[in-house]
Amino acid sequence: MSNPKVKASQKSDPSKQPNPLKKDSASTFSDDEIRTRAYQIYESRDRNNNNPDEDWAQAETELMELVGGK
Repeated sequence: MSNPKVKASQKSDPSKQPNPLKKDSASTFSDDEIRTRAYQIYESRDRNNNNPDEDWAQAETELMELVGGK
């Protein structure tokens, strides 16, 4: 699973930034927490059928359910 990283030292004009994504319950969790759960899901399939986008979405859903989300 590969997520590009942005250097923290990069600064740019906020008016040139893309519109921020709509905040939802998933924002309760850090990317690291979601990434960890997504990797656990991947490992539970014995590392077969690599589909990081689906694993990420499933991890977000499961974590939201833990805190009483959808």
